[in-house]
Amino acid sequence: MILVNDLTESMESIGFGAVDEMWKKFGLSQSQICFNGVDSGYKAITQEGELVSIVRRGYELLPNEEAVGIADQAAKLAGLVPFDKFTGEWFVRMSNHVIYDRSAHRVHALYALNQDYDVNGEKMHLGVGVHNSIDGTLGFGCGIFTFRTACANMVLAGLPEYSQSFDQRKTLEHVYKRHTASLKPLLEDVGGVILRVMERAGDVLHSYRRMAKEKVTDELIDRILNSRLSRKTLPGYLLEEEVTIPDLSKWQLYNDITELIWHNQGSGLKTKTFQFKTLHSIMPLMVRNL
Repeated sequence: MILVNDLTESMESIGFGAVDEMWKKFGLSQSQICFNGVDSGYKAITQEGELVSIVRRGYELLPNEEAVGIADQAAKLAGLVPFDKFTGEWFVRMSNHVIYDRSAHRVHALYALNQDYDVNGEKMHLGVGVHNSIDGTLGFGCGIFTFRTACANMVLAGLPEYSQSFDQRKTLEHVYKRHTASLKPLLEDVGGVILRVMERAGDVLHSYRRMAKEKVTDELIDRILNSRLSRKTLPGYLLEEEVTIPDLSKWQLYNDITELIWHNQGSGLKTKTFQFKTLHSIMPLMVRNL
């Protein structure tokens, strides 16, 4: 056993036991953590010699590269294209459909339907994001995302940080599994999972069309201003010293805020996800007939 510190026999010691190098090709290893020579029930995940996370023994590591490979095959079978292959109008074309967070511990692989839908005279597009992490902060799963012009105003709306905040009977559909033994059946049916998630896409469009028919209220403005949304994600007309309720629809306000969230250069995907979650707690996307 390798001791973390050079401790005397009279002192408590933490060390590493068995090492699992199943995912060595990705630079990943899992090391049993022992306390005073006894299995602690925890293990350390490292990548290229750097500590990624300390997780419970039952945590099933799924490398992000493996998750993306599974998603690529499943999305193709489900009739979706990798997001960078989307043929519609682009704001700034992505060079890859795979996005990592700043630590490279979380991954988001995006796939799109190559068709558009009408919402209040605007073209809207739908896709599925497949998500994973190697540090235990995000399980493996997928959820719907929407966009107008590609990369101009994207809304990640199916991540667990968003959905778990609400009554599951009323919120946007997503499929999400923690990294435990129960993950295996999901990995064997990712294509079916993507199709089931896309069956809920009509509910997203229904929510958007409902927003387009409803006017912004003083109550809604107050909830937004008193929320945890960063001021950088709020349109200028909400930041005046004396806010006068603008004559616009909830759909317009929603688009103004989501565009600012997506284009906030100072925030990473984890922060953007939190901001989308906060917005959707105020302006929820509802699903019907559940």
